[in-house]
Amino acid sequence: MNPVVQAQLKAFSESNSSVEFSNSEFFEVFSIYSILNGTMTEDVDPFEVHLSGDEFGLDGIGILIQGELCNSSDDVAEALSIGKNHDVEFTLFQSKTSESANYGDMSKFFDAAYAFFDGSFLHPSEQIQDRAAAKDAVYGAALKRNPTLRLYYVTTGTGEVSAQIQKLIDANLVRFGDLNIFDQVYINLSGAKELQSGYRSATNSNTAKIEISKPITLPDHPSVQQAFLGYVSSDQLVNIVTTPGSGTDEPRINKAVFFDNVRDFNDKSEINQGILEDLRNNGRQSFIFKNNGVTVVAKSVNRQGDTFDLEDYQVVNGCQTSNILFQAGSDAQGVHVPFRLIVSDDPEFVSTVIVGTNKQNEVREDQFWALTPFMKDLEEFCREQPGDERIHVERRENQYRTEAIERTRIFKPNELIKSVAAMFMFQPHRAARDYRGVRKEFASKLLQPDHSVKVYHAAAYASYKLDFAIRNKRVARSWGIYKYYVLYAIGRNASAGVEVLDASRKRQDKVAQTILDLVSDENSVAAEFSKVASIIDSLIESAGLDTREKIRDYIRSETVAIEFSKLYGFK
Repeated sequence: MNPVVQAQLKAFSESNSSVEFSNSEFFEVFSIYSILNGTMTEDVDPFEVHLSGDEFGLDGIGILIQGELCNSSDDVAEALSIGKNHDVEFTLFQSKTSESANYGDMSKFFDAAYAFFDGSFLHPSEQIQDRAAAKDAVYGAALKRNPTLRLYYVTTGTGEVSAQIQKLIDANLVRFGDLNIFDQVYINLSGAKELQSGYRSATNSNTAKIEISKPITLPDHPSVQQAFLGYVSSDQLVNIVTTPGSGTDEPRINKAVFFDNVRDFNDKSEINQGILEDLRNNGRQSFIFKNNGVTVVAKSVNRQGDTFDLEDYQVVNGCQTSNILFQAGSDAQGVHVPFRLIVSDDPEFVSTVIVGTNKQNEVREDQFWALTPFMKDLEEFCREQPGDERIHVERRENQYRTEAIERTRIFKPNELIKSVAAMFMFQPHRAARDYRGVRKEFASKLLQPDHSVKVYHAAAYASYKLDFAIRNKRVARSWGIYKYYVLYAIGRNASAGVEVLDASRKRQDKVAQTILDLVSDENSVAAEFSKVASIIDSLIESAGLDTREKIRDYIRSETVAIEFSKLYGFK
């Protein structure tokens, strides 16, 4: 194996040491991480993309809707319920530690990918069944544009494509195109160089160089080291918000540098089409007078004249402007944009800048909600817990991108609310599919200033330990869809059926400790899983259900949740 890749793989394995994988399995996840989180600048858990069985020809399937990873039809329904003009990408992986591409293995990869989409996959595992159901939910949604397909075959060699392999790739580009279900199809043969650069991109902070014309120093502020106001050329702006392409991929917007949801940009909207048309019709000179500008926050900056070296920067306002100028290409030559650069290492001040510069924009509710003082306290508490109980609450997208921490311990706000909904709101049937509805219905009871952070940490940690049991084969992988019922049972037992979020802090802390004590013991987790699975399996058998998707729909009903509670022994 390439020595640099081998060193990076070792570092990746060590930072995820609680995952009990073989070297080959770790390489498969490492490849997914380097490409999805690095090259494609997504923010996903690569272990959730990985297929941990012996699936024919496939090592990973990533279904991303607006950047959100969807592994089930529930996930798809949730993702499609937000916004419109959804951007969907299917990314499939096959990784080999060999230094050259094998024609037979690549053919098998293409055949498996094709079978996944045309429904002819033989003997699909439960993971494949879940992904197939998610795929079917995508195509059943009447999207405004077809998804993009990306196929990555990874080796540790040069990534060079022989004439024979190129013919195979070309034939399969036509083959997948003829399905007429994709907007675009990309096939990439990635080697050591792509893995190295992808891993570095996924683990290093954003850096860039930009020239600001006529920079004016802004007034002093106790939380700001430096700040400047000026204007930049379109090519300078596009340079700091894009990442170079890889293989057959073209340069793309770097989603990791944006605060707001860059995926919500719709280049086909009437407003954006109007701006693009104006640029094509000699509107370049007036662009700067019509545009509100771009705000960038960086942790450190080195200035030499009008050239600024940015370190660990984020575009907190300017998603639309950046995308339009990127889309415009040569039509944006000569365009200038108002530009504000703020240098601050105070995360709470940066949060106020984000809120202040985005009040008039449609930004995801989760993002502003995650910046509340309670979430800040929760993040700090979870991060400071000892040993195995440490959890990393991600209040800002890509917050932990550059830190060498276990990826499976990173919790996004939506995952936290799902766990809390199941454990303390007693909503196991709604947690996976309708967490936004739960959050809206119980808004006055969630994340309140007088709540104990310990009870929320307990919910996140319990969820992590259940996922650990599934991933490391302590329990049957098929039981994964029962996860929220297990959380419900644990939470209801610990709280004696009382809605703990209405209780005193002292009571909340006691319940939290009871939960921690239980889930810290692997045998107790396995026993709880077994009891829950036994009850639900009996209900499924009585209902005569024969497919995983029917089972998933069945356990999401309130009727089943009520019957489960009776059979478990809850009053």
